[in-house]
Amino acid sequence: MRIRRRVAGVALVVAAASFNLLSVPGTAAAQPQGSIVLPVRSHWQTLADSRHVYVSAPGDDAVLATDHDGQVVKKVEGLDGARGMAESADESTLYVALPDADAISVIDTATLTETRRISTGADTEPETLALAGGRLFFGYQSTVFDAGIGSITIADETPTVTLDNNPVWYGKPRLASSPGAPDRLVAAESQGALGMRVYDVSSGTPQETAYTDATGDVEDVAVTPDGRSVITANGSDYYHPRWRLSDLSEEARYETGTYPNAVAVDSHGTVAAGTVAGGDWDAYLYRPGETTAYRTVALTTDYYRDLLDRGLAWAPDGNRLFATRFPYSGEVILDIVTDIAKASSTITLSAPPTNPVGTPVSVTGKLSSLVPFP
Repeated sequence: MRIRRRVAGVALVVAAASFNLLSVPGTAAAQPQGSIVLPVRSHWQTLADSRHVYVSAPGDDAVLATDHDGQVVKKVEGLDGARGMAESADESTLYVALPDADAISVIDTATLTETRRISTGADTEPETLALAGGRLFFGYQSTVFDAGIGSITIADETPTVTLDNNPVWYGKPRLASSPGAPDRLVAAESQGALGMRVYDVSSGTPQETAYTDATGDVEDVAVTPDGRSVITANGSDYYHPRWRLSDLSEEARYETGTYPNAVAVDSHGTVAAGTVAGGDWDAYLYRPGETTAYRTVALTTDYYRDLLDRGLAWAPDGNRLFATRFPYSGEVILDIVTDIAKASSTITLSAPPTNPVGTPVSVTGKLSSLVPFP
């Protein structure tokens, strides 16, 4: 086959041997690798560090740990209703909320064994976790429409547990923090219209510094690594809003799709925003400081895919994105997206419906990308 190319912008002309081509669309959007079926049947959160990917499975009373290729390292069992997770800065300790045991599990990540269990008090049912100000904070529910934020002095040999004496939440708040703002804790409503708050926790007692009532039910929340912004996945919106941490004013929007349900930010500030019903794409990737996606991710090529709430996690270096989904088959599947730096592109080709045998045929097309070409 002989091919000659004439480049004019992004137009393509190809001369070739006998062909009968119609319009042929193609795409270079990010495709996941693996589609690994995990040995759990439930999911609450996906979290990753430099060695492992952790999946909390409340229906299995377990946390599953895999390596970055999706191979199972260990299934830590006996964790009553395992839900929210948080990890120490040195990656040596994983904390897991156990609502069915009114406790927090402390797991050694080197051996993947539970080293101790800290009670949070009767009928607290802790759910989401975040580390800030030298303490571990947890969202809890004391009674219906009466939730709050508790804290644990994890550095103490005998940890002290403190519960919020004036709860202002209907549902257990989603919590988030960042090394870029080590004394700030973000809390967002999960089951009502009570908005989102930022607390200064440097004194050990949360002091509210910012509030907005512009959020609805928040499925996921992340603080950027520089500690300047908060990104939320609000289930009723058609976009992922970004808020200024200092005063919670909305500073930007990531236009994604219907029913946002996940968000993750890597150590460089690259944003992965996920939706549960976003049309062709399940996740959208944004470079630091930009609000136009440079890459889109489809977890599978068929209709039967559902990105799980809080189902996105970055490898700390940003070279891999991990996504968990729950197809109609009832399995939890881990997808691994590599080649993160490449932008999505599309090529569309067309040619005459017929062409004499043995004569050249001209194929024309257009190459487009989500970002400008070099």
